[in-house]
Amino acid sequence: MQKLILLFACALGCAGLLPTAARSGDTASPTGTPPPQIYHVVTTALCARLHEVVRPAVAMILQNDQTIGKSPPLFKKYQRGTLAAQDSPNTQWGTGAPSNNGDSMNNQSPETSMALQQMSYLVIPIARNLIAAQTTLDQKMSAPTGNVDDDATLAQIKQQLLETVAFQSASLDLINGFVQTQQMGELQHVGQEYLGAIQGTDTTDQPIQATPNPWQDPNTPGLAPNPYAFDVSTVPGLAVGYNPLSRVMDGLQWLQTETQKRENAAGKTIEKALAQCPK
Repeated sequence: MQKLILLFACALGCAGLLPTAARSGDTASPTGTPPPQIYHVVTTALCARLHEVVRPAVAMILQNDQTIGKSPPLFKKYQRGTLAAQDSPNTQWGTGAPSNNGDSMNNQSPETSMALQQMSYLVIPIARNLIAAQTTLDQKMSAPTGNVDDDATLAQIKQQLLETVAFQSASLDLINGFVQTQQMGELQHVGQEYLGAIQGTDTTDQPIQATPNPWQDPNTPGLAPNPYAFDVSTVPGLAVGYNPLSRVMDGLQWLQTETQKRENAAGKTIEKALAQCPK
């Protein structure tokens, strides 16, 4: 208010310094450059929080949707590779013909190796976005705004976004757990084809041993536990570590559907809050 009074007083004072023609309403058009116009942007703590905190968090969550969406085709590629796996002709029982041991997860071929490598490229970008989004929401969404209703709206948005992050974390656990398990299994059996030749026995047909705790997420050290964290082992029809590949794919699809539901709920709340902000 004081600024407006000062501006009004300045306008009246400066009017006395203008030429008579200008003060008398002379219609002569000025030839100089018109003065710049000053715009005043009015915002609230709610709108500022939506712009500075919620928007980047949502952007990272949506980016994760795209990255996680690349995994189902890779799982199908891996599954196709297991069907094309061949017995090694260098072993006692190997003929070089297509493998017929019925294992849909542990048959190795060039296609399975390529699919597994491509899956591993998805892990770090997803993990980085999840850590950044959760850290941003935890650190910058708790301070009060001074308005009880706005605080309640922001708390609801934070909860809904953290639930979304939790389900994306479960998808990451599923993808990374599968990659880590299969890579460890391959590593544990590298060179095993030579043991039979050394010992005079065939040891190449031994089943791959389960990796201890293969679903532990190594990508979030030091990050505070998400209160909405989702346990992968509770995915319907998914017994961690013992289901065939098709069950893992079904579990991932279920997680994507549940993630979308929570994103839709958060989107409605954010859209309603944005309606209170100036355009």
